[in-house]
Amino acid sequence: IMLKIGFIALLCILSKTVAVENKEVSRTIDATSSVLRIVTDIKASDIAGKYDLVFENTQARNLAYLAVTLKSKTLSVSPPIMNGNFTTFSVSIPEASATFKVVSVFTSTLEPYPREIGQLDNQFVLLRDSHYFYSPYNTETQKVTVKLASSTVESFTKLSPSSARGSTLLFGPYKDIKAFSTSPLVVHYVNNFPFAKFSTLTREVEVSHWGNIAIEELYELKHAGAKLKGGFSRFDYQMKRTAQSPSFRSLIATLPGRANNIYYRDQIGNISTSDMKIDADGDIELEVQSRFPMFGGWQTQFHLGYSIPTENSLSVGEDGRYNLKFDFFTVFNEVWVEDMEIKVILPEGCSDIKVSVPYEVEQSRTTRFTYLDSDLNGGRPVIILKAKNIVPEHDKNVVISYKFSTSRMIVEPMMLVAVYLLLFIICSTVARTSSKSGDSKSSSSKEKKD
Repeated sequence: IMLKIGFIALLCILSKTVAVENKEVSRTIDATSSVLRIVTDIKASDIAGKYDLVFENTQARNLAYLAVTLKSKTLSVSPPIMNGNFTTFSVSIPEASATFKVVSVFTSTLEPYPREIGQLDNQFVLLRDSHYFYSPYNTETQKVTVKLASSTVESFTKLSPSSARGSTLLFGPYKDIKAFSTSPLVVHYVNNFPFAKFSTLTREVEVSHWGNIAIEELYELKHAGAKLKGGFSRFDYQMKRTAQSPSFRSLIATLPGRANNIYYRDQIGNISTSDMKIDADGDIELEVQSRFPMFGGWQTQFHLGYSIPTENSLSVGEDGRYNLKFDFFTVFNEVWVEDMEIKVILPEGCSDIKVSVPYEVEQSRTTRFTYLDSDLNGGRPVIILKAKNIVPEHDKNVVISYKFSTSRMIVEPMMLVAVYLLLFIICSTVARTSSKSGDSKSSSSKEKKD
C-alpha cells in the first residue's frame, strides 16, 4: 500500500513539472504594407493555466498590437516583463491542450534599403525575422508563410525546405525545434506601398447636448519610406504618374454617413483637391489630397474637421447616465500613428465621469472655459488620452460615462437672457437720464431769454 501511495505521489509531482510543448505552429508574416503583421496559429499541450509568448527586445520595442484568441474568444494577456534580451507576455489559457491564434503587429520594422532612392526608382525594403517561431517551449513541427508586396525579390535567406511562389515565400515544415532556437530570415524585396504615418495626431471631440458633436483633428503626416535622393522633377512626375511608385498624393478617410460641415485645410487655407462619395455601407468616403506629392522623408500638416448629430455617439442608459462612444483609431485607412492625443470636451456641469479605454493609454484631466462658461459653474471637463504606436487593429470604442442634469442646459441661455436684460435696463436708464438732462437744459435756456 505504501509503495502504491508513493508511486501515485511521484506521478502527481511529475505531472506538475511536465513542460508545455508546441505540437504544431503555423506562422503567416504579412509584409505587404508599411507595418508588419504576423498571425501565428499554435497547437500546444500540457498548458498549466498560462502560456508565455516571448519576443526579442528589438522586436518588442516595435510591438504595437498583440491579441490572443481561443475559439473566437479573446484571452487575457498580462503586461510585458523584460528579462535579459527578451520580453515575455503571459496568456491565461483555461485548457490543458488548446489551439489558439496570436496576432501581432509591428511598426518601424520594415527597413528601406537603400535608405535613399531616386524619384523614379522602386523602393526596396529589408524584412528581418526568423525561420523558427521564437518560443520558450520545444516545437514538434512548424512552418512559415511570408507574403510580400511584390514578386520582385532581390534575395532571401534559404533554409531547406523552402520555395518561392510569386509574391509568397514558403518555409518548412521544420521538425523538433528546441526552445529559444533562432535562424535568421532576411528578405530583400520591392515594396512600393505608401509608407504613410502620422507622426502626431491631436483630436478634439467637443460634446454638446444641443444636438451636435464637433470633431477636429490635426495631423502631422510623414512619408516614412526611403528618402528622396536628388531634386524633385515635376516633369518626370507627370510623365510617370500612372507608374507604380512609393510616393503618394492622397489618403482615404471614412466618416460617419451623417457627418456634416466637413472641412479640410492646412496652414495656408482650405484645400480644394479632395473628393467625397458615399460607400456601400452608407458611410462617407473622403479622399484628401496634399498640395504636393509625398516622397520619402517629406512631411506636411493639415486639419480635418466635421460634425455629427449627438444621437450618433451619445446615448442614455437605464441608470440615467450618459454614454459617449467613439472610435479609438483615426478615420484614415492604411496608416499608423506614432503619437496620438485625444481631448474630449464635455458639457459644463458633468459629474461622476468614468473613462473606459480598451488599450493602454495615459490619462489626465483638465478644465476648459469657452463661451459663457465661468468659474461659478466650474467650466467644461476635458478628458485627455495619450497613446503611442497606434495601428488599424486598435479599432475598439472608447466609452466615457457621466452624469448630467438636463436643467443645466438652460443655465447658459438664462445667463444670456440675463445679460441682454441687464444691457436693456442700462440702455434704458442711460436714455432716460439723457432725456431728463436735455429737458432741464432747454427749460433753463427759456428762463434766461425771458
